[in-house]
Amino acid sequence: MIPLSFSNFKRRMYFMKKIKSFIMFGLCMALLSFALVGCSKGKKETDSDKAGIDAEPTQAVKDEKEESKEETGDKKPVTLRLWAHWGSEQRRPTIDKIIQKFNEKYADQKITAEYVYVPFGDIETKMIASVTAGNPANVVISAIEDTNVKAMRNQAMDITDYLSDGVAEKFYEKYWDMVTYEDRVYAVPFNTDTRLVFYNKTMFKEAGINVEDIKTWDDMINVCKKLDEKFMGKGDYMLAFNPVLGNFGFDTLAINNGGGNFDDPMNPNLPTANSKQNIETLEHMKVYADMYGQDLVQQAMAANAGGAQDLFLSGKVAMIGQVCNYIATIEKYNAEAKVDYGVFAYPAGPSNPTGEPAAWGGGFVCTVPYGAENPQESTLLAEFMATEGAAIWAQEQKDVMCSTEANENPAMASSVGWKETIALMENTNGTRRHPYAPNAGQFMAEAVDSIVKNYTATDVEAALNTAQEQIEAKIEEEKFIFGE
Repeated sequence: MIPLSFSNFKRRMYFMKKIKSFIMFGLCMALLSFALVGCSKGKKETDSDKAGIDAEPTQAVKDEKEESKEETGDKKPVTLRLWAHWGSEQRRPTIDKIIQKFNEKYADQKITAEYVYVPFGDIETKMIASVTAGNPANVVISAIEDTNVKAMRNQAMDITDYLSDGVAEKFYEKYWDMVTYEDRVYAVPFNTDTRLVFYNKTMFKEAGINVEDIKTWDDMINVCKKLDEKFMGKGDYMLAFNPVLGNFGFDTLAINNGGGNFDDPMNPNLPTANSKQNIETLEHMKVYADMYGQDLVQQAMAANAGGAQDLFLSGKVAMIGQVCNYIATIEKYNAEAKVDYGVFAYPAGPSNPTGEPAAWGGGFVCTVPYGAENPQESTLLAEFMATEGAAIWAQEQKDVMCSTEANENPAMASSVGWKETIALMENTNGTRRHPYAPNAGQFMAEAVDSIVKNYTATDVEAALNTAQEQIEAKIEEEKFIFGE
């Protein structure tokens, strides 16, 4: 059945392209056959011919080549390009340091890496475009959750045969699984994260609030009302908390309530956009939206700035939902802001199956794009980034890394919030994107934003029903294009 979004013209064009491809393939094979026949008549058969065109060179030939290479020093320099989205004054120095360490380590092998900054919103699109054009970077820092999609669509290279022996043992098993597709490896896992609530201890104390009393979603709403009653209209204060601010949002709250976009986060099949758990989650977010109103919420979103002037450090909010590496941001700028802060996990939702707080964890991987030059050296850079580079990144950026050794750093234990971060990692869940609806999150975001950011809709169930229908239609459309 043809999806509604496909016209008959598109369908005809699709099959015409297929037929054209088969014709061209047949012509190429015919020409190749004639060429091979001509060559075979003009040369003597050798031992390697008898063994096959892929026959392994003899050991004597190998040794001769190696000696020749050593004598002439003819190893060509290899320059690798690493694309990533780290360009801020906080993160750029760290990635520059990692690249410098790599270049120092492999200078004798004439392997050099260059860092290329690509804005976060552009990097995925640019990577896919470069693969299509045949000129990709050697390594791209890309989202961990869609590695399976990139593998299926020949956008990421199968690097299994280029990996060092035993490299998988250096990583947490669940993150190594995230970069594996049909028993082959398509990236090296770099970092992950979790999401917590950072709170202003001074404000809590003045409002008479004990953070340990926050056990439910209703408790969070009541704490916000208490803080607003105490501080609204004073200084730069705008509001206590809203999950649309910072880096929190629907995904973390949905997982914290037993929900999500699909039936199985690691092997997504059926969309569950309009599930009971998701409806409860968006209704909870709507309480914040209604409590503060469109003007104030949008003013708060617009007021966020970088460094010591962000919403939390500048005192505009009493709490902010953030990824764990926000600890590094606070440590960098708190000498100016001087905020006495603490960290806690957002309480479990009413439909949470365990009753324990949970969160969504994203992260990044070191992907060698399909068609990248020098795949062996590219994989070497990806491994270095995710191991030795990860140790540097963890210490300076307070990120949770996918490498087991990178997280074993005593210096990090002294950071406020690190203990809570490690504790929450037990219940932090990653997700894989659906192979036929990798952009399902876009439909969910539109539904959520219409209720709690843009205020263009008020019916939660209707908004999520629309998202459900859009995702289902997208799956059918993609199956029609790519085949099941």
